[in-house]
Amino acid sequence: MEIVSATIASIFFIIFIYVFFFKDQTSTKGLPPGPKPWPIVGNLLQLGEKPHAQFAELAETYGGDLFSLKLGSQTVVVASSPSAATQVLKTHDRILSGRYVFQSFRVEKHVNNSIVWSECNENWKMLRKVCRTEVFSSKMIESQAHLREAKAMDLVEFLKGREGQVVKITEVVFGTLINIFGRLIFSQDVFDLGDPTGGSAEMKDHIWQMLEMGNSANPADYFPFLGKFDLFGQRRAVANCLQQIYDVWGAMLRDRRRAAARRELELILTMTLLASCLMLAWMIKGSMLCSWYDSDSWNHSRESFLYELFAAGTETTSSTIEWAVAELTKNPTIKEKLRREMESVVGKERVKESDIPRLPYLQAFVKEILRLHPPTPMLLPRRALETCQVMGYTIPKDCQIMVNAWAIARDPKIWKDPLKFSPERFLDSSLDFKGNDFEFIPFGGGRRICPGIPLATQFIGIIVATLVQNLDWSLPNGMDPSELVMEEKFGLTLQKEPPLLIVPKSIEF
Repeated sequence: MEIVSATIASIFFIIFIYVFFFKDQTSTKGLPPGPKPWPIVGNLLQLGEKPHAQFAELAETYGGDLFSLKLGSQTVVVASSPSAATQVLKTHDRILSGRYVFQSFRVEKHVNNSIVWSECNENWKMLRKVCRTEVFSSKMIESQAHLREAKAMDLVEFLKGREGQVVKITEVVFGTLINIFGRLIFSQDVFDLGDPTGGSAEMKDHIWQMLEMGNSANPADYFPFLGKFDLFGQRRAVANCLQQIYDVWGAMLRDRRRAAARRELELILTMTLLASCLMLAWMIKGSMLCSWYDSDSWNHSRESFLYELFAAGTETTSSTIEWAVAELTKNPTIKEKLRREMESVVGKERVKESDIPRLPYLQAFVKEILRLHPPTPMLLPRRALETCQVMGYTIPKDCQIMVNAWAIARDPKIWKDPLKFSPERFLDSSLDFKGNDFEFIPFGGGRRICPGIPLATQFIGIIVATLVQNLDWSLPNGMDPSELVMEEKFGLTLQKEPPLLIVPKSIEF
């Protein structure tokens, strides 16, 4: 009887393995070339801690444009050249515009109202329009320049107060960016740079925790049937963390309502900047009812939108600025060039955002940082909505598609001395990062291109310029800049490993 039971169990196990792991094998005909997968695990065992770099090596082995591999039961196609990126992000942009949502982030109410994770539906189009015409419009960004300039100086003053002490630069830059958004949205600082426990420190901690969870692996991304059970509790952890974030700024919004009521301007001032933009969009659509403002639909849209502004606008930018400070540390002559350029253009005046168009070396420096250290090295994964042909290969429906922006930006066939940090390469170049030059796509391209490009580049430019104009710095314990480790830590964002520690020093300009 035991033998019969064991045999039946074995048969069911074999059927289970076949159904969940091999049922899509018939759809692999015509795929781009790639390494041969192992049974069940596919090519997972061939990946290490830096898949963006390993994918670049695989691209060289399998033709340079497109290659495919199996990550568990998932078929993945990777584009690694400008021509392949053009096909994915432009030629077949519509069919390949689906979004693969990481299993940990499949919190229904968040995904459905997300500009990052939702499909390109009417709600998504409305949010993109709000970003384009309101939140990230030239007029809106220019009107907020004084706030970003003031917060950049707050950062400088904080670092001056830590002169001679060791500072983890990414933490204070992250806090500064949190406060910029806090001022824009809630009219108050969220985080006290001088007191890690002051202000709404819990919001900063929750957002940081969310980013850490986004960088952690979830087995269900490789074996989707596990996602139904959330065996490791990662989706529940994300949902709980999101709710904690929403609770914090829900209290802030209620405070604003009470303050506005006291000033008899409740109808206008209870709306934050972003809430006003969303409200306007819904009014234009003709679907607005007075009671809708307090409805669950409105709350979910507002909360998802605010979270993504905070998260996407802080982590990617703080990582990029950390890389910028690291490159300036390793290349002091570049720092001096930036300083001399500012002296010749603005003299003894404090640098402002309006000065940046007259600072070509600073603009070239920002481009070079984004080339060598793209914020999202593999962009965010797309998904094929239908089976299609790309460069003569078959991309099956629901296949994941990644674009290796990191590999493209380091391809010696495209860039001279690609591993050398050299802003000069952009001084006489028309290349830009707005999605039309596919050899340089740190923010992606096509309909999924990052909507916050105008704001992100202003953040990087003004903070780097303000730091260089007002501060000098060295490495702890007298370390020589040539010894600075510039290793990468792969995740949703490309972080420096280990994090950069500096010792700030005031200068007179």
